[in-house]
Amino acid sequence: MAITAAEVEANGWVLRITLTGALGDFGSYVLDPSGAPRVVLTSSHAGFTAAGGAAVAGTMVRQTPVGHPVRLPVNPLSPLVKVIDETDLGGGVIRCRLALAEWIYATDTGLSLAVMAGWRSGEVTASGIAVANGSTIAAPVPIFRWALAPYEVTAGSFRLSLFVASHHPVGFDPVAGVKFFATDGVNTRTAWQTSLSTDDSYGDNLRCYSAIIDPGAATALTAGLLRCDAEVYPFLGAMRSTDTAGTRSMSGLNLAGYGNAAATPFVIGHDPLGTRYSNQFAFVDAVSGTTTASAAMIGATWAAAKAVAGASRPRDAQTALQAAKLKLRALPAANGGAAAAQSVDGLRIRFAAGTHVGLGGAAVVTTGITCTEIPVSYEGDPDDPNPRVNCVLQTGVQVNPRIIRARWRNLALEIGGTSFAGSMLAYNFFDNIEMRGKAGSETAINAPFLASAVAGNWHLCVTRSRLWRTGWDLNRGNSGVGLLRGSAFSRRAAATTILKNRWIPVGEDGFSSGTGEGISTWQTSTQIGAVEDFVVAFNDMRSISAGQGLTIYAPPAATVSGTLNPSHRRHAVINNVFERITATSDNMWSYGEGALRTISYLVVEGNTVAGAGYNAFYSDPKPLNPTEADTLYNEAFVIRHANNAVDRNASKQDDFNDPDTATARGGGAHGYRPQMIHAWGPHMGVGMEGHVDCSRSGTWANFRRDFAGIRGVQFAGPTAPGWTDDRSERGSNTGQGNYLPVAGSVFAGRVMRGNSDRDWAGNPRRAGGFAGAFEPLASTDTALVPGNARPAHSVGGAATGWSGSIAPHGGRSAHLAGVAAFGWAGGLAPAAARMAERSGMPALVNGAVPVLSVAPGAARQAMASGMTSVLPGVSPPGAVAALRVLLVRRDPRRISIN
Repeated sequence: MAITAAEVEANGWVLRITLTGALGDFGSYVLDPSGAPRVVLTSSHAGFTAAGGAAVAGTMVRQTPVGHPVRLPVNPLSPLVKVIDETDLGGGVIRCRLALAEWIYATDTGLSLAVMAGWRSGEVTASGIAVANGSTIAAPVPIFRWALAPYEVTAGSFRLSLFVASHHPVGFDPVAGVKFFATDGVNTRTAWQTSLSTDDSYGDNLRCYSAIIDPGAATALTAGLLRCDAEVYPFLGAMRSTDTAGTRSMSGLNLAGYGNAAATPFVIGHDPLGTRYSNQFAFVDAVSGTTTASAAMIGATWAAAKAVAGASRPRDAQTALQAAKLKLRALPAANGGAAAAQSVDGLRIRFAAGTHVGLGGAAVVTTGITCTEIPVSYEGDPDDPNPRVNCVLQTGVQVNPRIIRARWRNLALEIGGTSFAGSMLAYNFFDNIEMRGKAGSETAINAPFLASAVAGNWHLCVTRSRLWRTGWDLNRGNSGVGLLRGSAFSRRAAATTILKNRWIPVGEDGFSSGTGEGISTWQTSTQIGAVEDFVVAFNDMRSISAGQGLTIYAPPAATVSGTLNPSHRRHAVINNVFERITATSDNMWSYGEGALRTISYLVVEGNTVAGAGYNAFYSDPKPLNPTEADTLYNEAFVIRHANNAVDRNASKQDDFNDPDTATARGGGAHGYRPQMIHAWGPHMGVGMEGHVDCSRSGTWANFRRDFAGIRGVQFAGPTAPGWTDDRSERGSNTGQGNYLPVAGSVFAGRVMRGNSDRDWAGNPRRAGGFAGAFEPLASTDTALVPGNARPAHSVGGAATGWSGSIAPHGGRSAHLAGVAAFGWAGGLAPAAARMAERSGMPALVNGAVPVLSVAPGAARQAMASGMTSVLPGVSPPGAVAALRVLLVRRDPRRISIN
């Protein structure tokens, strides 16, 4: 008995072997893919590796085990009996088909096969067997999205951050490296990042690829809009850039940063002298001010604006905007952008404490005003101790500000009855705001803005904000939401990039949601256009009580994406926790169920899904007639489905009696669908590893995978997951559970690699770790506890994990230039305080603990210019340690922890 030929088929996941011998059955194969694999395919692929602080050309050599024998499509006479796919070729020669653990790509080279004795009954050890590569599957490219809001202003060095995922991480590095660029069209600055780092720009400690760009001195970047790009170098495959043309064009840069596509430049305003964008301030005084605009209302500094006499201050924002127009500030041409007269770019309109009704009514902004580069900011008074509570702006008379972009920062917005702006204001940014319905309008669906973005652009981005108690939601954006990061929301939210957010439960919100729950892709084809890349990572989606936690809405059309069906492509769903309370028939999320789709190049990794299952990578379109019943099918390929901890994960393929198909064929037991093999890769465990399905919400035989993947398991019956405090509908059904696995959990020992080196709570990921969003601290991890403190955590809770760098007590400098001085990952709460926040800050509800930045005890400023001092955030959905931490500035050259 000997192997005479071997080939990878066109689908990229079937290994076809021709050998001498007799037909067998499933019992003839002993493959042991998760232990000592007995059939291994070796292949090579060009890619990159990290060396000398950069990514250089390299080769990834993969050793891909065979996971499971392939079976034949269902026999309609016996739909639950699986028959192995072996063929008698005659003359004592047979052909078998085996499912590989991963896809092989058309550009893989040097394929060879090694087998151990007994891999099939009677077979002997053999190696160096040549394998023909018939795969037609293209190698994946990295998935990425910018993780910061564009069109901010910098006077010096600035940060660029990109969230990246890949199908072939090495250890816990997604890619070999990212090269960042910033250019003014003539001069260029670059920075490499070859490992994950922490971006705490919004107080959420996001792990991503992040670098500091120094604009330089000798050949400094010119003031004006800067175009920033990234080149991402995977371990396997080709570099992918945010600049698809490769020219770094400065044309149209004033709108380019609002682009929907992942391959979009990041745009920032450079103002080293503070004279281009940073010299216009207005102080709105609704009590003493006037609606007669005057250029004298505008100060070149905040102090000057506030020093304007009360009766001469603007009474409302429209008056302030008109006053800035009258200032006649000219914006010189720069960096490819045209000159502009009567510019209000970068104007900061700041509201005094109190309630302001509308942007204005009596005042009218006249034509001629320009805002071509940097948004106008509507802000709360920064001198107020808590502007997000004390400075309130309500909708009133709907106005036309005659600008297209605005930033709303450090205040409360109350909506209902009408909108703030009715036309032109198409691009908006919420930063550190609270949005809610006005009293009596908590369920109204009035949108804050009515203008639509240009086709191909997003309409809004949201950072470190709370959106609740209003019927309007982020699924209703006029042209969609770009970045949603570090925020909390209580209505369905749709965005292209959803990072580090928290779902506010209905009970905490206090009003019926009415518009669904959870997060989603953009809902309509008019919103989404040709967008495919979609990132959902590190979100706390506990206490979902109705609907789905993650909804995959209308995708780009097949004609746009160049796929057989409408396309779900390059989605990254990583390190999220989903918790269902209140039993319902809905799944937490699904891909391909009930719809015709091409589902490809996804990374679904490290998620915890408690209380309900999800239906992933289905081929389950609904036919309308007998012809459709035999021709409709989904595609599902090149999907990394790894390290998830789930209650149940169904896989509908051809092996059950589908009622829609049966009805289309005339009724009876005619629901079999043998054409569904185009989504069989995930069904056979291809691309799966470390995936644990506890089967707690059903074990229907027809909805189960043929193989659960390397180091994966699909339990035969309901199995206790071993979470610290399960409050899902399968547990106490009270919500806000602690999904940290306990010792001996079924999730232990599953993870060997991944796209993040931290779990949801900031604990280190490690080889041999736990499936799901949470990694328990190991004995080698260090927990920091004040020397005189009582226990830092409740009995049975995890100790506080620390990640970051701490300078020596006697060090002259806390850190190297450009390196973060003090890094923290975890939750901070006063150990014995009655309240965890200042007056008016969000209370501790359902386990939420604000994450605070730590400032030197005697410092005048808590941070460098432009940084934020105290940021309300959320706790990890697990055991939260309470620490009293004070960073004391004993000496300008020293820091210490007390």
